[in-house]
Amino acid sequence: MMVIAILGILVTLTAPTLWTLRDRVTKIVCAGHLRSLHCSLGAYLNDNEQWPQCPEDLTQSGEDQFWINALNDYGAPENVWKCPSIAQRMEKDTTPDAQKIHYTPTQFDENPLTPRKWASMPWLIEISDVHGGGNLLIRTDGSVRTIQEAMKDAG
Repeated sequence: MMVIAILGILVTLTAPTLWTLRDRVTKIVCAGHLRSLHCSLGAYLNDNEQWPQCPEDLTQSGEDQFWINALNDYGAPENVWKCPSIAQRMEKDTTPDAQKIHYTPTQFDENPLTPRKWASMPWLIEISDVHGGGNLLIRTDGSVRTIQEAMKDAG
């Protein structure tokens, strides 16, 4: 009985730590996905001398598929477009127009310099605040920040 009581106490004490650790790991994976997409977009920019130009008349699922196709050859397959925390929360959503990607790319014009004009300009923004502190974003300089951190940086 004493051993079971001790194990119960240990489980009670470590459970919150395990949940916090799991949340931190998914945030790190999400940031890694943003960095992979940042590299893919940079390679696309170098090869094509412009940002991918998504047609404005697409549905949400069509726009998502456009971005997946645009960067697939640059090392960003569909799974890189998904945040593990958002994916877990959305796994029951089977509607035809459900989000395929969890990061919204900035719509830049055709000027090849526009995406690189400002170091703090976000290239991609996470669609939901699932990590705390606001949605994650990745900026021109490759830094991953929450929206709240980015606002503090801006002044």
